[in-house]
Amino acid sequence: MLIELKRLLIENDGYNRNISLQRIYVNSTSIVSISDYHGASVFLLKENSKFAQDSFSLVKVNEGGQTEEIIAYGSAESLYTSIGKTSTGKRLLSD
Repeated sequence: MLIELKRLLIENDGYNRNISLQRIYVNSTSIVSISDYHGASVFLLKENSKFAQDSFSLVKVNEGGQTEEIIAYGSAESLYTSIGKTSTGKRLLSD
């Protein structure tokens, strides 16, 4: 089942950095691990970003032989509970 994550997106335009959140959808069965990531907050504080006081997590996603690391908006606990709400196990198509 696909779940929505908000990825931290940092675009470097020379002297200016644009920091925003990008919505992405990830298959919940491909997620390998989720952990709190405090490095993002430190970086965002130095950049005086509006997201500096928010929490972020490092989500590792299996891509068939490779692992992609995504910095996602929200704590590891909140992301884990949102995944638990959406994935209810095997279901029939008629459910």
